[in-house]
Amino acid sequence: MFWKETVRLRTMPVPTKIIISLFLVLCGIGYLLGFTNIYLTYSQVDEKPGLSLEDIKLTYYGARNKSTLEKAIDGSMRQYFKDETEYSKVKDWVLDGASEKTWESEIGNIFDASCSTCHSAETALADVVTENYSDIKPLLSANSGKSWSRIVSVSHTHVLATAPLIFLLVLLLSFTSFPDIIKNVISIFAFSAVFLDIGSWTLAKLSPFFSIFVMIGGMSLGMAFGLLVLLPLYDLWVKKV
Repeated sequence: MFWKETVRLRTMPVPTKIIISLFLVLCGIGYLLGFTNIYLTYSQVDEKPGLSLEDIKLTYYGARNKSTLEKAIDGSMRQYFKDETEYSKVKDWVLDGASEKTWESEIGNIFDASCSTCHSAETALADVVTENYSDIKPLLSANSGKSWSRIVSVSHTHVLATAPLIFLLVLLLSFTSFPDIIKNVISIFAFSAVFLDIGSWTLAKLSPFFSIFVMIGGMSLGMAFGLLVLLPLYDLWVKKV
């Protein structure tokens, strides 16, 4: 295999080692920021602190006894209301049947102020628009979690962004002085984690039983990133010959 060659990370010139180190550190920071974004986005879905299996279940499978709109305003979107009074008005409106008449006289203004900056026809964040009652009406049906189109879109982006990055990190690992068995196991584990992470989203959409695999996939990918970043850094600057 190509890592049996005598070229090793530790034998490279210092400027090259610094550049490689900066790349590894940035990859680590990028993953931590990504995890933080996931935590902040989904940890309040079940209206309880912390990221739990229930948050994952509600995100992908949904809460079939709630409408999509009710789930959103009770979860991650609640923070965007100006105050609890506005949240309560919208919540009561939804529970009372979400009439168009009340939307026109009272509720529409709340959405204009709290929601439509991100969910206008122009921005359409997460493919959701909240400008008119006709935009809101589809959100009043039972909440079935992320749509299939959304899952496909995010999976597509995730694969194109993660796979090349994992490949580069595995390539750097291959030039370290660690035993071949360690490099082989970590490399296979890293790519398997990507498959598990992405595949678990589809499984969790099909059944809430598979929500645990979303958490396992995310933890596995995080562990893979940690190993692929820390081991080359250790080999570059710390490991003895």
